[in-house]
Amino acid sequence: MLFLGVDAGGSKTVAALADAAGQVVALAEAGRGNFQHSTIEAARNEVQRSIELAAAQAAIDANQISSAYFGMAGADRPRDFELVRELLAPIVPPQARWGFENDALLGLWAGTRTGVGVAVICGTGTNVVGVNSQGEKVQVGGMGTLFGDYAGGGYIGELALARSQRGAEGRGEPTMLYQLLCEHYQVGELLDLVDWLYAGKDLGLAQLAPIVVQAAAQGDAVAWEILFEVGEELAVSALAAIRRLFQPEEKVEVVAMGSVFQRAQHPLMYEAFVRRLLDSEYTVEVKTLKTEPVVGALLAAAAQAGVDVDEEFARSLEESIKDYLPKEG
Repeated sequence: MLFLGVDAGGSKTVAALADAAGQVVALAEAGRGNFQHSTIEAARNEVQRSIELAAAQAAIDANQISSAYFGMAGADRPRDFELVRELLAPIVPPQARWGFENDALLGLWAGTRTGVGVAVICGTGTNVVGVNSQGEKVQVGGMGTLFGDYAGGGYIGELALARSQRGAEGRGEPTMLYQLLCEHYQVGELLDLVDWLYAGKDLGLAQLAPIVVQAAAQGDAVAWEILFEVGEELAVSALAAIRRLFQPEEKVEVVAMGSVFQRAQHPLMYEAFVRRLLDSEYTVEVKTLKTEPVVGALLAAAAQAGVDVDEEFARSLEESIKDYLPKEG
C-alpha cells in the first residue's frame, strides 16, 4: 500500500510517497501548481510532473498508489474547488482514492496531527484556514490585496518598494531599503522599474522579503515597521477565524507556516504575530511548522485509506522525510 501526498503552491509543487508503515520512499519537486498564478493546464502539468518524478524515484508504477491527497493553493471558493477538481481528475493515479483541500490544511494536519486548529500561511501570498473539532471549516483571505490580504512575501515586497520611493521623495522616512532594492534590480533609481512594468516584466515582489529582513536586522526603522505591520495583520486574520470556530475557553492550536515565516531570520514579524494572539481573549498555543507541509498530505492520504494515523505513524513520516531533504550546512 502506497500513499501519495502533493503540496501544490504558488512557487513550487512537492510530491511525496510513503508506505503503510509511515516510511517516506520518495520526494520530488516541480514548478508552481497554483492555477491562479498561471493556467489550469500549466498547473496540471507541474502537478503531474511532480507525481511522475516521485514515482520514478521510488521505482514504482502509479497503479501501485492506493490513496492520494492534494493540498492545492488557489482552492479558496466553491468555484475554485470545481476548477481544481477539473485540474486533478485527468492525472490522479488510476487505482487511487483521492481527495484535495486548500494547501493551508496540509500544514494544519502536519502541525497538529489532529487537523484541528488554525493554519496561518505567509509565503508568496497569505491564507488562513481553521477547522474545529466538529469539522467546521473557515477560510479567511487568500485572494490578494484587492480583497484585503495585507501579508505575504509579495505584499512585503510591495510595501518595501512603495515606502522606499516615498522616503526618497520626502513623503516618508528615508530607508536603506532604497539602495538595497536598486542593487537587487540593478537600476539607478527605483522609478526605472516603471519601464519594466510597461514591458510587462515581473518584478518578483515576493523575492524582496529577505531584503526587508536584512534591512530590519541592521536596524532600519522602515523595514521594522513593515515586518511589525505584517505580523499584526496575520494575527488579525487568525483571530477572525478563531472567533468563528472556537469558544474563548477552548485551547486553540495555531500553526504558522510558509516561506516568509519559516525562512526569515529576523524574529520581529513572528513576535508581533504571537503577541497579538496572546493578548486576545482566546487561549492559544502558537507554533511554527517543524516539518514539510507535504507530510500533512501523506497523513490525510493515509487516513483516507483507513489507516490509523497515530503518533507513531506521524513521527515515522516526519523522521523518514528528512532523508530526502537537503542537508543543512
